[in-house]
Amino acid sequence: MTEKETDRDDKKTERVLFLWDRLSRGGSVSRQEMVETFGVNLRTASRYLAEIRKYLAEREEQDHVHRELYYDRARKVYRIRELEEEMIRPSELYAIGKILLASRAFHKKELESLLRRLLQSAVLGTDKKEVERYIRSELFDYLDPAHEKPDVENLWTAAGAVKKHHVLSFDYRRQGEKEASPHEICPEGVLFSEYYFYVVGIPKAEEKLTGADTRVYRLDRMSSLMDTGESFSVNYGRRFREGIFKNSIQYMYGGRPEHIRFLYRGPSLEAVLDRLPTAKAKAQKDGSFLITDVIRGDGILMWLLSQGKRVKMLSPTSLREKWLKEAEAICLENEEKE
Repeated sequence: MTEKETDRDDKKTERVLFLWDRLSRGGSVSRQEMVETFGVNLRTASRYLAEIRKYLAEREEQDHVHRELYYDRARKVYRIRELEEEMIRPSELYAIGKILLASRAFHKKELESLLRRLLQSAVLGTDKKEVERYIRSELFDYLDPAHEKPDVENLWTAAGAVKKHHVLSFDYRRQGEKEASPHEICPEGVLFSEYYFYVVGIPKAEEKLTGADTRVYRLDRMSSLMDTGESFSVNYGRRFREGIFKNSIQYMYGGRPEHIRFLYRGPSLEAVLDRLPTAKAKAQKDGSFLITDVIRGDGILMWLLSQGKRVKMLSPTSLREKWLKEAEAICLENEEKE
């Protein structure tokens, strides 16, 4: 390399470092400013910017912080912005993978494809291989769920109809039925719970009835689903809120809200409050906790019965009677078999 070439490279390095120092401190620069400051043409100024972009990519491989050199059109200058919060870290992707595996929402082939694409788009180089290695064993032993695989396109169609307030039409086959029957609903939300996706809404025929109940439909039992394009009116005073509905329902058994009270004598109050996120707990003198909550439907019975003698149902009377009747039936069934 000649002395002239060495001098030119030194100047280039010096100028790129100057630009990096300014941009990394939150400053900005325009190509015209570089032309005037360094006495170069626009093409050379663009090459300096390309060097900055190359360096940012190399740093990202090392510290996993995504930064980009972008053009601020309003001010006609270049800036660097840090997009760390927009990237999924390897630890976060690992957690997402574990949740997807535990959800058992998808069949193995779909799950493998989904995880592969998540890794491809969200994680870099060696981290990608490490996350793959961590989840490979569990994925290898993953067994397909018994339910039909969810049609994610139907899921997306339902979500769009909820957003646009459009009537959904579909055929629905209930548990134990051989034939599906036609339905039209005013969809209010889409939920996921215990392995399944659900669409909740009010039958179109009951749309204008005061106090019409929200119905729950399992997505994998829906076929020929279509957004009809027909609009329905929304009463914003009673507008459906997915989070509130999900917090008040167990195992997706629908029904009207009612206040419940029971005593809990188990080892983990935390587990109760995770299962019933809106519940209130009050310590009792005997070491138990009085749990109060507002719950929809009889799905809560399944959880109460799973707790055995750790719980004592107090009210409402109708739910307590169902709880006692079911517990007695379980005991009787097991006594007869013995």
